[in-house]
Amino acid sequence: MINFESRLKSLKDRRQGVEVRSAFESLAKNQVAFDLRSKEAYENLSESASIKYTIGAMAPVDKESTQISINEGIRVANSLIKSLATKNIEVISRLQGSVALDIHIKGHSDVDMLIIKKGIVQVEYPKIKPDGYSSSKDTRLMVDIIKEIRLKAEIILPINFPQATIDCKGNKSITMEGGSLKRKVDIVPASWYDTREYQSSQDESDRGIKIYHKADHKLIKNFPFKHIQLINNRDIKYSGNLKMVIRLMKNMIADMPDYKKSVAKQLSSYDLASIAYHMDKELYLSYDMRLGLVEKTRKHLNNLLNNKSLRDTINVPDGSRKIFDIEEKVKSLEILEKEFEDLALTIFRDLKPFMGSYNSSVILSKRVA
Repeated sequence: MINFESRLKSLKDRRQGVEVRSAFESLAKNQVAFDLRSKEAYENLSESASIKYTIGAMAPVDKESTQISINEGIRVANSLIKSLATKNIEVISRLQGSVALDIHIKGHSDVDMLIIKKGIVQVEYPKIKPDGYSSSKDTRLMVDIIKEIRLKAEIILPINFPQATIDCKGNKSITMEGGSLKRKVDIVPASWYDTREYQSSQDESDRGIKIYHKADHKLIKNFPFKHIQLINNRDIKYSGNLKMVIRLMKNMIADMPDYKKSVAKQLSSYDLASIAYHMDKELYLSYDMRLGLVEKTRKHLNNLLNNKSLRDTINVPDGSRKIFDIEEKVKSLEILEKEFEDLALTIFRDLKPFMGSYNSSVILSKRVA
């Protein structure tokens, strides 16, 4: 069974970092060391370790820490935008990923910044308005235009952030950390892709992007803003419960032993968000009954695992692909489902230590302040 006392410690470190604790412990030497980090609401619950862990793993990380991540991403992006402008390359930035959705699980979370070419787009045909777009003066292929942004960024960023460690080996992003940076930042060069839906609505959530892949020298279509909108809308519909489930699944994987984690991580954050999205009406629970999301998620994962026809048909929220598009993800699902079984069983035994077989109603009826 899972050691939730140990997992509570790793959850705390992930959400608040280890720097304050480590610094104090090094000063304490042979004396009793105290954790000087602030206590979060879940730590003050008069509940078992399994319940404290679950409630803490569902909660968003500190808003101030999240804002620091966003600010650092914007700072790096603005620096790059300014430098590219001196070379007559106009770009804009957009935030994407887990931080944008507030489903990240680390206090010091890395942030993804799209760097998007300004003034030239690719368009889905047939156009809604045939005369809605004019020809670009730049006659190069879009892939070559975005490649130039990538190559220029690889030169500019080390100059602008000389103390940072900058990794340009990634195919989709340039990774930066250290030096003056308070967070790890990923820079992702891309172009706009104006879908027919966007041409009609002019709503940026309908607008696609194409990310540059360095090794393959190609553009990969993606719809991050539609994904963000769909997740946000469904989360609002169910009073924050969708994001609670996503964070819980991510934390469960983060705290797995390495031999399990290496398999389970085949399910990306995007995949986990998509799996939880399809729980739909099962996400309806009042805030004080949110512990019941453990049982609801366990049942949902079990259904996906044992129903191949369902698993083979469900798509990511924007409909761009199947969630289980490779067989390895089914093995990941097996591990995640078993972890939720163990979590549910541990909570059940903590609540009803003298009751015999597992009874889901025990968790579903438990209220937590």
